[in-house]
Amino acid sequence: MGFPLRRESDETERLLTLSDGVIAIAITLLVLEITVPVLPASSPESELPTLILEQWNEFFGFVLSFSVIGLYWVLHRRIFIHIEKHTKGIVWLNLLFLLMVAFVPYATSVFSTYPGRFGVMFLAGVLALTGFSLAALWLYASRKELIEGGITSRTTEIQAARFLASPMVFVVSIVAAAFDSTVAVFLWLLLIPINAALQSKLVESVEATQSDVR
Repeated sequence: MGFPLRRESDETERLLTLSDGVIAIAITLLVLEITVPVLPASSPESELPTLILEQWNEFFGFVLSFSVIGLYWVLHRRIFIHIEKHTKGIVWLNLLFLLMVAFVPYATSVFSTYPGRFGVMFLAGVLALTGFSLAALWLYASRKELIEGGITSRTTEIQAARFLASPMVFVVSIVAAAFDSTVAVFLWLLLIPINAALQSKLVESVEATQSDVR
């Protein structure tokens, strides 16, 4: 006797479980990349704070990558809040996103070890590709009409802009790093106001939609 099988297109729980697991592991690996400084036997313990401060690049890389992965996790969660069903395209694009997320700890380690031009460009490139893979996931879902009804085209466009904003900042920083790596690093701070502004516009669009419905 056959058993009723649940349609694959309706099964999103396993996708989310896998995604959350990979992201959690990637975030954990970030802190494991921070090495404990070795104090020479002949040196006094009072020199330890100086050695720790010299690891600023490791701490900065950890905070940056943790924050960006956290932001991408929030955006990834919002994608699947709106997705009602998925296709093979969603599955493979999601795996591509997870592939890039899993690679972020290595890119962060490269930046921590070589915080100059190459390290900045390498980390920015990996974070940009990770963001673009997430944006591709949203664009594919919206184009294939896999998201729930009731979302206006303006809201969809604002969401798309937010998905593309962060990776575009990293792309710009790669160009800037070719001339000055310090300027490129400061450009990463633009992630805060840009995402805040787009989030504000998104809230306004959603509230306007709800008002029209009422």
